[in-house]
Amino acid sequence: MGAHAKSCTASVPSFRHACGLCSLQGWCWLPGLEQSDLKRLHAIIRHSCPLPEGHHLFRADDPFTAIYAVNSGCIKSYTTDLQGHEHVRDFHFPGELLGFDAAYPERHHFNALIIKAASVCIISYRDIAVLSRRIPGLQTLILALMSRSFSRQQQCVEGSDATQQLAIFLFDLEARLRRGYGADYEFELPMSHESIANYLRFTPETMSRVISKLQQAGAILVNRRRIRFLDIACLNLIAQGARLDQE
Repeated sequence: MGAHAKSCTASVPSFRHACGLCSLQGWCWLPGLEQSDLKRLHAIIRHSCPLPEGHHLFRADDPFTAIYAVNSGCIKSYTTDLQGHEHVRDFHFPGELLGFDAAYPERHHFNALIIKAASVCIISYRDIAVLSRRIPGLQTLILALMSRSFSRQQQCVEGSDATQQLAIFLFDLEARLRRGYGADYEFELPMSHESIANYLRFTPETMSRVISKLQQAGAILVNRRRIRFLDIACLNLIAQGARLDQE
């Protein structure tokens, strides 16, 4: 576990009831495994105790020892430039991985801050590297999870304007929130509007203007951090480039 994370952990079998939403369930409980391989796999995965809001899972330049899977809560990854300005890289929800991009040069490139009380599964990188050579399909599944994260980050920057970029972000966010927190269309966002604007490289004024546009289009309803997805189909069309009437 990272130097800034609590050391209280328990083995995965004790927490199987919490694994239903996790992106790792496909290989953590990989069907067809010999009992001995299943035990080896579970032996290298640990489940953290609850981590409070404001706690860092790890910081930039910490040694890389493990990959983390968010089990509950939300984690913000960010960097800080020489002037002390924060640059948000991503938000990580239940069932998502983080930390794997530090495999080279075995140092974390960013900070991982708990923004909603969280717990994580900790997978020893060296152990999983050895085990993936023994268990067929394990390495392929890990690479697929890593690829999904990179693809999501790329999609937001491909929008032609601020309205489309926010629509892409929110359309993806709705699916991630629903998967992580349950089937609903109204959520309390764990991050601030300022953090979302930072992630999308918007000014606060642009963020406010684009939220108003999406509300006027009937796609969403926002009240501070409370967001209700009114028309997912409409949001998807805007994310795909459909122009709003007022534009």
